[in-house]
Amino acid sequence: MKKRINDRYEIIKPIGGGGMANVYLARDIILDRQVAVKVLKPQFSEDEEFIKRFRREAQAATSLSHPNVVNIYDVGEEDNLYFIVMEYIEGYTLKDYIQKKGKLHVHEAVHITEQITSAIEHAHENHIIHRDIKPHNILIAKDGTAKVTDFGIARAISEATITHTNSVLGSVHYLSPEQARGGHVTYKSDIYSLGIVMFEMLTGEVPFNGDTAVSVAIKHLQNPVPFLRDKDPAIPQSVENVVLKATTKNPLNRYATADDMEKDLATVFDARRNGETRIQLPIDDDEATKAVPIVGNVNVDDQQQTMIHNQTTGTISPTNPNNTEQPKKKKRTAKFWVTLSLAILLFLGGGLYVAFSLIPSWLHVDEKSIPDLIGMELEEAEETLTDLGFEVENELRYDDEVEEGLVISHQPRAGETRKVGTLVTLVISEGTEPVEMIDVVGETEQFARRLLEGYQEIEVEKRVTSDYEAGTVLQQTPNAGDLVIPSETVVRLIVSERPTYYMDNLLGYTIDEVRELLRDNDLLELNFVEEYHETVEEGKVISHDPPRNTEIREKTTVTVVISIGPEPVEEPEDEPITVNVPFTVTIEQGETENEEETTPEYRLRIQVMDLFNSTPRQVVNRDISSTETFQIPLTVAPGDRGYILVYLDNEEYGDSPYEYEYEELKQYE
Repeated sequence: MKKRINDRYEIIKPIGGGGMANVYLARDIILDRQVAVKVLKPQFSEDEEFIKRFRREAQAATSLSHPNVVNIYDVGEEDNLYFIVMEYIEGYTLKDYIQKKGKLHVHEAVHITEQITSAIEHAHENHIIHRDIKPHNILIAKDGTAKVTDFGIARAISEATITHTNSVLGSVHYLSPEQARGGHVTYKSDIYSLGIVMFEMLTGEVPFNGDTAVSVAIKHLQNPVPFLRDKDPAIPQSVENVVLKATTKNPLNRYATADDMEKDLATVFDARRNGETRIQLPIDDDEATKAVPIVGNVNVDDQQQTMIHNQTTGTISPTNPNNTEQPKKKKRTAKFWVTLSLAILLFLGGGLYVAFSLIPSWLHVDEKSIPDLIGMELEEAEETLTDLGFEVENELRYDDEVEEGLVISHQPRAGETRKVGTLVTLVISEGTEPVEMIDVVGETEQFARRLLEGYQEIEVEKRVTSDYEAGTVLQQTPNAGDLVIPSETVVRLIVSERPTYYMDNLLGYTIDEVRELLRDNDLLELNFVEEYHETVEEGKVISHDPPRNTEIREKTTVTVVISIGPEPVEEPEDEPITVNVPFTVTIEQGETENEEETTPEYRLRIQVMDLFNSTPRQVVNRDISSTETFQIPLTVAPGDRGYILVYLDNEEYGDSPYEYEYEELKQYE
């Protein structure tokens, strides 16, 4: 299978298949979404009539848009490869779902049927008949939503001239009587098939089984569907009545539309229907038994005899077509009567002789005993019966115990005496009945082995891939849907295996070198962290976890520690300092009239603001009359400042306030 179709659909893996096509999970690279691609098998590509109908019906089905219908996105052909692109539904077919769970709970079965009925009604409104409603064509998503697929495709199969499909074997269990008869298929044919699907959901089995597809089809024509409540009395009568009405033989007695059936389903659990009785549908004699016309020539003498009546009835006789009066007969003589009597006696005597002597020998047929033919090969049994003078007919039947081609039983039975020429029916074994191969692609190997218990052998081939979890079944042979005999079938599975990687030594690499080294490794996710290191150069790997030579099979996060060089040495922080700052207050001398100096007095106040004094604190408050120097205490933290405020007679002195930075005060230590 090519990896990409139409340069758009990238094939991921096979997910199913049947007699007509294979189905693959793919990615639409344009819309970036998962899709299912159904690809016709090569033998169908050679049938032009089939391809024409296939494309016509598939294109018609693209008009459907409904939550319970699998959407068809695209229909195309490339290199003689015909395909349909559909919505991808992650889940199971309803057939697989029933096989896994057995019969479904009545509420679940009704819920699924309501969804299918809604989908069918939508298709019918768009003038599309499905023609092949069966559990294999119904998908159950993981959220429980039922979706119907393959709308219209069945018509292409049934109308085209193709002989290389055995799809009828899978569909005959759900075939409507009119389809089995080869009659006109209508919307009500889908309703009948849906009734059979509902029966299977509620019982875990189909209503009709047989040795051949023909025998099952005949049962659909002749036999009524068994009563559900005979199999499970817990099923409400209202539910059984829905199945009975949907599966009646005469389409006229079924639901008029799928919508009518859906409305009936919506009320089956209503309290007002608790006392409902079993419905009685009319028996259609014309459907049950049809007269076979007699074909052949009519005997003229017999015809004439039926036309001769007593003339009193007024019926015209062939011997007297004009109904005219007949001439009178002459009177018989005695001689006539004597002669007639002798002739009668002679005739009776001769008849008695023949009856008692010749006829027994003519009619005698030899009788012979039927031999015991059970276990003989067909040819040997036929030859034995033919040699004895018996006629032989064969009837094929599947049998798990009797080898194919051997006689299972015969009628008449061994030891019974029958006349030569009697028809003897031989029942010949066809061997074990083949079943559809189940689909295990996508399952775990362990679960697949449980599902395949009873098969002759399971062979497993490992394939290394990082796209799937380890132990996932990627492919299977035989393909899902192929007819197989489990006890004689070797199943080959291709199972995913995660790649094994042994961790490289990353010590001393740079970030870019690590990324380049592990670029193509899908198992590893890188997580870089930084640390100081005394000896490893900045920007290079100090260590990594997992370490070198660690075996890695699963997705793993690798933590890579990158050096950012030695850790810087922090200088000790400076402490706040307390110093005495010398501050000089200068007082100028005054002059008197006789030019003698005088000494005035001033009120001096000195305040400080520092680390411990956010508001001014007074440290000097006295009178001075001459220049003096004071030691003013200041406590200042690193990076901070201290202030000295000086007032002389309540006026600011000089450039007060005086500012001192931390570094400046250090000189006074």
